[in-house]
Amino acid sequence: MKREYFGMLFIIVSVSFIFAFDYIFGEQIVQEYISKFIVIWILIAFFVGQYSMRFPKSI
Repeated sequence: MKREYFGMLFIIVSVSFIFAFDYIFGEQIVQEYISKFIVIWILIAFFVGQYSMRFPKSI
């Protein structure tokens, strides 16, 4: 898997989860949890980016 594909896959899955949870639980609850755990979310994204460095870079 290419490095860029791994990052795009993470972003697509993340946004899909946000939309799905927004539809299921309601906008207020989802926005509250996103604002509470934004630092954790940024750390997860950082470590996903570090993990993607193991894959070859596309030319």
